[in-house]
Parts: sequence; structure tokens; C-alpha cells
Amino acid sequence: MQSLDLENVVYGNENATNFHALLFRLLLKADNHNLELLRKGFPNAVSMVERYKKSGLIWNLPYD
Repeated sequence: MQSLDLENVVYGNENATNFHALLFRLLLKADNHNLELLRKGFPNAVSMVERYKKSGLIWNLPYD
């Protein structure tokens, strides 16, 4: 589940090195321009990160 990967990244679990965990680390660091570029390939992951940044809640959305 992507929500578990995002939760691992947010709470500092550095052992999570699967694709989505690395993607969430990248998305959390990306500026607005790069976030929009990444949205083209990973719209749901970007939405999850945006919702987390706005509300502090981790939502589970469908896979990309």
C-alpha cells in the first residue's frame, strides 16, 4: 500500500527503500515545477503528498 510507504517516509523509517518509498522522498523534496512534471507520471502519489502537506493526514489513494 502506498499509504504505508508514505507513512514510513514521513515518520523517518530509512529502511524502506522500495520504489514508492523513494518516490515519496523525492516528492516531499520537489519544488512546484518538478512536482508538476512528476504529476504526469504519478498523479496519485503527488495527490497523496499534497494532501499530507495540507492536512497532515495520510490518505490511501488508488495505485498509479
